[in-house]
Amino acid sequence: MVKNLHTLLDGFQKPELQDLGSLLGRELSPRLRKSQLVEQLDVYLRGEPGRWLSHLMERDVRLLRELVNAGPEKVQYQDYAIYPSLVEVSGLVEHDDTDEHFHKVWITREVYDIVAPFVEKAIRKGERSGQFDIERIGLGYLNLYGILPTPLFLDLVTDYYEQHYNNNYGELMHMLQQSPMVKLCRYTDKWGDYLCSPCVSDPEEIHTLRQQLGQKKKAAFTEEQAREAGAGAPYFTVGMRTHEGMALEQLYRRLGYEGFELVKAEHDTWIEAQYTGDYNEALFHPLMDSPQGGHLDEESWKVCCQIVADYADAVPKWALYGLSAREAGQMQLDLNLNTAGTGEKLPDVSDYPGMGFAIPHVAPDEPCPCGSGLRYCHCHGKYLS
Repeated sequence: MVKNLHTLLDGFQKPELQDLGSLLGRELSPRLRKSQLVEQLDVYLRGEPGRWLSHLMERDVRLLRELVNAGPEKVQYQDYAIYPSLVEVSGLVEHDDTDEHFHKVWITREVYDIVAPFVEKAIRKGERSGQFDIERIGLGYLNLYGILPTPLFLDLVTDYYEQHYNNNYGELMHMLQQSPMVKLCRYTDKWGDYLCSPCVSDPEEIHTLRQQLGQKKKAAFTEEQAREAGAGAPYFTVGMRTHEGMALEQLYRRLGYEGFELVKAEHDTWIEAQYTGDYNEALFHPLMDSPQGGHLDEESWKVCCQIVADYADAVPKWALYGLSAREAGQMQLDLNLNTAGTGEKLPDVSDYPGMGFAIPHVAPDEPCPCGSGLRYCHCHGKYLS
């Protein structure tokens, strides 16, 4: 059953309503009763969409525009992102995850009527004001370092702002104070006051790895690197303009990736490249799942794996304060030897059923003969028949 906006808000607890109000630019007094918080937030969302849309992150506003363009109650099929959007978590965008292969999203007629007249203006305002630009730069630095002490994050963003905008420090601080990026990414624990990339699922793990590796030197990045790493949320790509990154993209294109699927493969490789200190088979999954990967012979397979490994060794790593494995001399992946003492070796093309061989045709809803457990229509096996 689809909930109306008032019923949706009533399903939250008081602290959640206050947090949601803060993220959307409407501070709510903790002294109010829950029913009053619901009423005030309901009135705000209906009456001032232009204001609260301007407080959303770029990803959220663009998702709303996509759903508005599709129309109310029109389901859009998406891939599962590494982290959810605020509009989904808040319930402003409906979603259904019962299908393991597709993340379904849509907006109700009620929300459509509220946001449709204002969403394009919100995007134009975000671009003109520099809000989206600052957000991309901020996310870029977080994606490159993984986690950053809040003072260092502010220094990096301030340096960028002073070079490209009007040097109004107070204006920047106001923008960051209102930014859902800062509100969602900032946290405090035993390590101190930090901001964390939304792609990092366990900040404690990164802190622990840094301590174990003893790496204290921090990498230095250009504006161009930060902007690249912070664009395209939530499917970020990092280091694609390096020699290793361009080689990886060329490889994936030859293997049949294009459009969104290419970006997703590059994004997944970047994420898995963060964990190559220990052997990580998932690093090679884009090769295994590629449209043409099943036609590779053994020698071609090894060449492809080496290209992926070269990228993994060249990309900035969170556990190394943004240094690459090559720069730090740690967490390097050697495909010619057992990796990291785990006893695991380079995955062999023959280890994956169906790869390297044509497979019989089956009905779309039947299990793929490759043995993945997925339906044929959603598995890489469909490319091999």
